[in-house]
Amino acid sequence: MRYLSKMFLLLILCLFFTACSDENNSGNANANKKHVFKEKTDTIDTAKEVEGMILDSAKETRKAIEQQVE
Repeated sequence: MRYLSKMFLLLILCLFFTACSDENNSGNANANKKHVFKEKTDTIDTAKEVEGMILDSAKETRKAIEQQVE
């Protein structure tokens, strides 16, 4: 009986460590890049870039106005 319980425990441990291997996670990196909302997230990223450009332009305009006032 002890032999059977040790073998069962060994089998469970082997299955646990095999199931937790990292072999399939390398494929998930590509899956994360292509998702259902990729087009939406790309649009949001583009909007953030445009916002940054507008803020930079506003900062330059403020500097030009302040230089003209002085």
